[in-house]
Amino acid sequence: MVAQYEIRDKVLEYIEMLAMSPVKSFYPTAVAKYVNTPVKDIFPHLIDLVKVDELYLKWEVRCPDFDCHQTIGEINDYQKFEEEELSCPRCGTEFVLNEKDIFPRFDLNPSYKEYIRRKNAEKKTLMSTQVSTLQL
Repeated sequence: MVAQYEIRDKVLEYIEMLAMSPVKSFYPTAVAKYVNTPVKDIFPHLIDLVKVDELYLKWEVRCPDFDCHQTIGEINDYQKFEEEELSCPRCGTEFVLNEKDIFPRFDLNPSYKEYIRRKNAEKKTLMSTQVSTLQL
């Protein structure tokens, strides 16, 4: 079994890697694959990042038709979703919204992305300066 601090470090490594890329959002399953750990072990670390505004948690509503699975909308607060009749604009499937049709998605805070990019640029500049000094 992997220690929680190792999982946390790998989660942070993945989030920082995403922050350096054009990616704006991701699913917890992607992080779980990267860390090679079940989603249930990843989720608390992602929630910790939501609490400090590095990530935003959104809930996607998806079509229940297995062949479609189109994202239909978004809910900001999972606790406040209401059962309502919906229709998929892609395949036409009509269904009553329930919790099995709602999936978590994490969005990167744009200011956090910018912070990570600046931090990495400063780190590269510092390393270049140190290498230049060593070569003299």
